[in-house]
Order: sequence, then structure tokens, then C-alpha cells
Amino acid sequence: MNKNYYRILWGCLAVVVIAGGIYYFAGRKPEAQQNMQPTEQATQPRAHQVIINQAPALEEAIAEREAEIAELPDTTEAEETEKNIAETTIAEGETTKEENTTQQAGIFKDELLFAMPLAGNIVMDYSVDHTIYDATLDQYRTNDHISIEAKKGDSVKAAEDGTVESIQTDDERGITVVINHENGWQTTYSQLQEDVVVKEGDKVKKGQEIGFVAEPTKYSVALGEHMDFSMAKDGIKVDPKSNVAE
Repeated sequence: MNKNYYRILWGCLAVVVIAGGIYYFAGRKPEAQQNMQPTEQATQPRAHQVIINQAPALEEAIAEREAEIAELPDTTEAEETEKNIAETTIAEGETTKEENTTQQAGIFKDELLFAMPLAGNIVMDYSVDHTIYDATLDQYRTNDHISIEAKKGDSVKAAEDGTVESIQTDDERGITVVINHENGWQTTYSQLQEDVVVKEGDKVKKGQEIGFVAEPTKYSVALGEHMDFSMAKDGIKVDPKSNVAE
């Protein structure tokens, strides 16, 4: 009897203990959840608060950028202005170029166009920038005239209208006739015979006979029979080939 009583008593006590444990642990879970909820709620408002604080700054930045863009000049208008300036500059440059061409054409139009004093091959060319070989002297030297191949007695003619300035004789060039022309031009004809057909002060026409080819002097004998022809502008020798009609 006593054993059964104690067994029942211990059984009831165990039930009470188990029930109390279940209640205890069951009560802590909601409490933990309650403790976690404030943390999550506290975290969420902070994140939400950051987003709210940034949104106005972003909108303000966009508004400021739009205002800056609105103040900038129209790109199309600026490009059009630059294009117009470029076209105007090019047009002015072309006009200047055309004016220069016209002026140059006017200058050359007013200049004289000479003729060769006789037909023949050039046996020694004009060269003042560098030396060329002189077969007679057997040396290299500069040369301020051209030597035109010819035969003794060939007719030599005036290269352009002008006035005979002088008729000279020297050992190197033989008989030489100098003719002055307009605009500061002057032509010289050397290696001529003594019986020239003009005299100092004569007015001559382009193509008019002025003399005849002689035998070459000892200073140019290696060239064979020829005549020397030189041209000057305002006292400066120039290449005759560049100022004669073809």
C-alpha cells in the first residue's frame, strides 16, 4: 500500500516537473522572438532612413546638372558658327590666292618674252649655283651665259626690241653686242664677227639681224663654232632659257 502511494506520488511529481519544463522552454521562444523583433525593427528604420536622406541629394544633383546643361550654348549652333568661320576663312584665302595669281599674271603679262638669237644645241649651259666642266680650260667653273652651237657666218638676231648700248671686243668673248630692253632687261651676244650690222644707239626690232657668228676665241675653242648669249634683269644675270619663247 505504501509502495503504491509513493509510486503515484513520484509519478505526479514527474508529470508536474515535465509540464513545468515544457512551459518554461515554450515561453522562452516567444521571448527570444520578441527580443529579436525590436533589433530588426531598429535596423530597418536606419536603412530606410539612409535611403530617404540620399534621395533628395540625388534629385538636387540631377536638377543642378540639368541647369548647367541648360546654360551651355547650343552645340549645333556653335558647330554651325565654327563652320561658317572656317568657310569664310577658306573663301578669303581662295580670294587672296586668286588675287595673287592675277597679280602675278599681270606681272608676267607686262614682262618681255624673248626669242633665241639663233637655232642650235646648247654646248655649255648656264650655271651659277654650281660649277660645271669647261673643256677648253679643263676645269670646273660657274657660267653666267649659254653657248649655242652654230656655224661660222650664221646670222645672229636680236632677241627683243631694244636699243644697242655698246659694241665691245675682248680676248675671251670676241666681238660682243649689248642691247637694252624695257623693264630693266638686257641681252648680250658674243663670239661675233667684226662686221656687225648695227652700231651703238641703234633701235632694233625683235628678230632683226645684228651680226654673224665668228670663229671661237682661244678661251672657248673646245666648244667648236658657237655664239654666247646672256640675259640680265636689273643688272643681275638670269638663265636665258627661262625667259624665251619656245
